[in-house]
Amino acid sequence: MVRKYTTGPLNNLTEKDRTVSKDIVVNSLNQNQHENAKVRIKVYALNGRKKLIHNVAFTVKPNASAYNSFFVGNTKQYEVQFISNQRKVQFASFGISPKDRFVAAHRVINSELTRLV
Repeated sequence: MVRKYTTGPLNNLTEKDRTVSKDIVVNSLNQNQHENAKVRIKVYALNGRKKLIHNVAFTVKPNASAYNSFFVGNTKQYEVQFISNQRKVQFASFGISPKDRFVAAHRVINSELTRLV
């Protein structure tokens, strides 16, 4: 069974440093007690036409987490998609400003993700 989730479109176009992300950090938490989770993270630039800019696959061990960092500094809008073969995997995405601070507008936690069919 494959599960897919999305952040939806996130605007990354403003003059204020506190609401622009140069990078995003994506967390994956496997809460399964006994099985590895296969995870794929896809990041799309939405500057007019949707374009895949990052596509990373990895395995998360049982009761463990993993994080990845992706550059999105050239995007006016972006979307993060999370794909897993396990039900008990949770995801979150956080924006990081050019001054290496969290961007609250780009914080998307598991309960805020939209499931893709």
